[in-house]
Amino acid sequence: MRLSGPESLSLKDQVKFDVLLQIEVLSGCEHSCTGCFVNKHGDESVVDGVLSRAKELSDSIKTTGLNLREFVIGPTDFFSASNTNYILNHSITQSIMSEHTGARIATPAKFDLTSDERFQEIFDILDDSDKYRDNMIIEFVTPIESYDTMVNDDEYFERVMKRVDFFKNHTPKQMDWSWTLQSSAILGRKIDKSQYTEILNKSINDYETILEMNPAFARAPAHKQKDNLIAWNNFLSTVIDKDNCNNATISMANLYCNSMNFMGLTILQGEHEVETHLNVMLHEQAFFPKNDRTNVTGLNFNEILDRRDALITEGINKFSSHPLYKDSPYIIALASRLVWEAIVSMELDETESVLPMDVLSLFNPTEQGDHLWNDDALIYMNMKEEAA
Repeated sequence: MRLSGPESLSLKDQVKFDVLLQIEVLSGCEHSCTGCFVNKHGDESVVDGVLSRAKELSDSIKTTGLNLREFVIGPTDFFSASNTNYILNHSITQSIMSEHTGARIATPAKFDLTSDERFQEIFDILDDSDKYRDNMIIEFVTPIESYDTMVNDDEYFERVMKRVDFFKNHTPKQMDWSWTLQSSAILGRKIDKSQYTEILNKSINDYETILEMNPAFARAPAHKQKDNLIAWNNFLSTVIDKDNCNNATISMANLYCNSMNFMGLTILQGEHEVETHLNVMLHEQAFFPKNDRTNVTGLNFNEILDRRDALITEGINKFSSHPLYKDSPYIIALASRLVWEAIVSMELDETESVLPMDVLSLFNPTEQGDHLWNDDALIYMNMKEEAA
C-alpha cells in the first residue's frame, strides 16, 4: 500500500526487523461472503485476555529493539462487529498504539457497505486525539463485494469514493485501503482472466488503490485447505502474466517483503487458554492452530525468536533436498517465511507445489538462476528508477 505496505528493500538496505501482531477478537459480521470460514460469533469475554497477551508481546518487541509494524484487529468486519467500540476504547489497545509510534492498525473493513452513522461512530473514536495520535496510519483491507458490483455499479462506485474523500480530507489519520480478492470469490464465482483484468484495472485507474490477492485458504477446514491452495495457485498461474504482473499486488510474490527481516504472530483464544502462533507468510499471514511447531503459547519473546530461528534452519534443510525446490533460488526467502510449516500443516506431498513457481519468477526475476536480490533484477522489472 502507499503508506502501510512493507518496504521492498534489498538485503543490504534492510536496517530494521518488523513484527506484526494479529489479534482474533472481533465478533459478529453482517455479511455473508462466499466461502467465508471465519468464526463470526466469537466469545467477547476473551478480549481482555487476548489484549493482555498482545501488550506483553508488544512490550517485549520494544525492549528487544525490534519494530512493531502492524497491529491487526480481526477476524471479522471492523464496522459490523459488535465489539469494535469496546476494543478501540480499551486502554490496552490505546497504550500499544501510543507506545509504538511507527505502528498502524490494520483490519478487514467493509466500509463500502456500512451506514453513515456507523462509519462516523467509529471515526469519532479513532479521531479522538486523546485516544489515538492524529498521524497514525490505519489500513483497511476490503473484500470485493462482487465482480459486477465493483466494476459496473456506478452508484456503488460513488458510495465508495465518498468514503475515500473522507479518508483524504476529513480525518487527521493517514488512511490506506485496498481491495482484496479472496479464494472464496475466485472459486465460488468462477472469476476468469478477463474479469480479473477488469477488477485490477478498475482498482488502479478508478478507485486509485491496489488489488491485494489474499486467499485466506488457512481459514478453511483442514480437509479443504489443500484443495483451496492448489485451486488458488492454478488461478494465479492463469491470470498473472508478464503484461500485468507489475500492477498486481500479491503478498507472497515479492520476496523482498516479509522474509528475513519480518515475523508475524497471531493471538487468539484457544480451547483452554489464550494461544500465540507464529504466522506462515505464504499468500498472507496465515496460521495453523494444529501445528505444534508454530504454536508458541507460553513462550517469552526471546524464546519465540529462538523457535523461529530453529524452524527457518530446518526449512532451509528441507527445501534444499526437496525435489520441487532444491534448485530454486528462493530457498532462503521461503524458509524465512516459514513456508515449510505450511507444507507440514497441509501434508503436501513431493509433487504438490506450495506456491506457483511460474508466478514467483515474474516478480523475482533471476539471471541464469542466480542473484535473487540484485540490480539486474530491478532493471529487468523496470523498477530501477523507483527503487533508487
